[in-house]
Amino acid sequence: MERLRALVLRADARRLFWSLCSRFGSTVLSFAVLFAASHSLQTSEYGLYIFLFSVGTSLGLIFTFGQHILLVKHFRLKDHQRGKTNQALLRVNAFWLAIGCGGQLLVALLLLLSPWDLPSPYRELPVALLFGAIFTMSEYFQNYFRIHGQIVLALVPRENLWRIASAVCLPAVAFAGLLSSGSAATELVTGLLFIVTGYQTVRFVQQEGLWFLREPQVAADRKTLRIWRQESANFTANGFFNSAAAYFETILIGVAIGLEAAAFYFVAYRISMLLTLPVLAIDTVGVPLISARFQEDDKVGAQKVVAMLSAGSFALALIGGVFLYFTGPFVLHLFDPAFVEHSGVLLILCLSAITHAFFGPGTWVIMIGGGERYLLILRCVVFGFYVLLLFGLGKWLGLTGIAIAGWAQLLAVHLFSRRWVMRRWQVDNMATAILGLRRRQAAERSATDPVAVGEGDAPV
Repeated sequence: MERLRALVLRADARRLFWSLCSRFGSTVLSFAVLFAASHSLQTSEYGLYIFLFSVGTSLGLIFTFGQHILLVKHFRLKDHQRGKTNQALLRVNAFWLAIGCGGQLLVALLLLLSPWDLPSPYRELPVALLFGAIFTMSEYFQNYFRIHGQIVLALVPRENLWRIASAVCLPAVAFAGLLSSGSAATELVTGLLFIVTGYQTVRFVQQEGLWFLREPQVAADRKTLRIWRQESANFTANGFFNSAAAYFETILIGVAIGLEAAAFYFVAYRISMLLTLPVLAIDTVGVPLISARFQEDDKVGAQKVVAMLSAGSFALALIGGVFLYFTGPFVLHLFDPAFVEHSGVLLILCLSAITHAFFGPGTWVIMIGGGERYLLILRCVVFGFYVLLLFGLGKWLGLTGIAIAGWAQLLAVHLFSRRWVMRRWQVDNMATAILGLRRRQAAERSATDPVAVGEGDAPV
C-alpha cells in the first residue's frame, strides 16, 4: 500500500481522481445514451443507429493515422515553450490529421452526390463518415491534453458533456416527434460532438497557437521524419486492429445477421466494457509514467508502475465480473426484454474484459516501448486466424461463437505482446507480476535488515 500511495502522489492524486470520475461518469453516461436511444427508436432503427455509430467511431480511430500515439511517445513536455518546441512533431500531426479528416469528408460528399440508389444501411453512411472525421480530432485532442496533465479538459468534453447532452436531447427530440430514424439520431449526436470538439480546438489553439503549421525554425532531420513516418504507419495499422476488436463484430453482425442482432451485441459489449473501466482510468495517468520510465531506460521503475496498474485493474475487473454474473440479465432486460435470451453471450464478453484487465496496460506498453512493428506483424497473423475462427464459430454457434472468437483473438495478442515486452524491457505486464514484485521487495528489506546481516549482535 505504501508503494501504491507513493505512485498516486507522483501521478498527482487530483488528476487520478478526475480521471476515475470522468471515466466512471463516461461509462454510466454511455449507458444512459444507449438507453435513451433504445427507448426513442424502434428496434430496427436503433440497430441502424448502433451500426452507423460503430462505423463512424471505427473510422475515426483508424484515420487518426496513429498521430495521438506518436504525440504521446515523442512530445517533450519538459521545458516546452509555446510556438518554439515540439513544432516539427505538431506539424507532422497536423498533416496526417488533415488527410484523415479530409479523406472521410470527401468520401461522404461523393456518397451524397452518388447517382446510385444504395440500400439501407449503406445510403446513410455519409453521416457516419462525418461523425468519424470529428471523432478523429476528438481522439487527438484527448491525448494532447492528457500528456499536459489537463485531465478535465482531456476527458470531460467528450466522455461526459457530449454524452449528457446526447442522453437528454435524444428522448427530448423523440418526444417532440422529430426523431424518426436511426440516421437522424446519428446526425444529432454528431452535431453535439462537433460542439464539444470545437471547444477543445479553441483551447488547443490558445495553448499552442498555429505557428507549427509554418515551417518550424528547428526542423526535424530526415532520419527523425523517417522514423516518425514508420511509426505512424505501424500505429495506423494497430489502430485498425484496435478498431476491429471493438467494432468489427458489431458491424459484421449488422451486415450478415441483422441490425436487431447488432443492437443486442453492441449493448452486451458495452456492458462488458464496464469491467475495463479501471484499465482506462488508471492508464490515463499511468501510461505517461511508463513512457517516462522507458525514456530514462528505467526498467525497474517501469516494472513497478506496470505491476501495480495491472494488479489493480484485474482485481477491480474481477469484482465487477462477479457482480455482472448476477445482474447482467436484468440490465439487458432494461434495454429490450428480447435481449435476455442471449445473456450467455454477455458472460463471454465479460470474460474477455477480465482477460484484458489481467494484462493491464497491455498493448500500450509494447507500442511506447518500441515494439510497434512486432505488434503489427503479430496482429496481422492473429487477425487472419481470427477471421477464420470468427466465420467458423459464428456459423456453428451464432452470436456465442462470435464472442468466443473475439476472446481468443484478445488472449493471443496479449500473450505474444507480453513475450516481446519481457524480452526487450524485462517488464511483466500480467497482474501476477505484483507477486514477484512483493517477493523482491521483501528480499530487499531482508538484505538491508540489520538483524538479518548480523548487525543486531554487534556490541554497543
